[in-house]
Amino acid sequence: MRDELKEMVDELLDMNGDITIAGVTFSRSYILRKLDPIAYRTLCVDMADSHLEDLRDDLSRLDPVIDFDEVEELKARIAELESI
Repeated sequence: MRDELKEMVDELLDMNGDITIAGVTFSRSYILRKLDPIAYRTLCVDMADSHLEDLRDDLSRLDPVIDFDEVEELKARIAELESI
């Protein structure tokens, strides 16, 4: 899940394209990750929190008996995100 989360953050950062400095091109995610790893990590945590909130909302709308498989899958995904 950590890799999946980082991919989501990278996609968010990179959606406006790369940056070229003195003829060398860098992705925005690479720049933030290397120049300010704390800000990058904070963005990952914020993304995880947002994703957790969405998953919990989805879970609250399901019937634990009728939607058993989906409920179990969401619980597993929530537990995985909470461990980050």
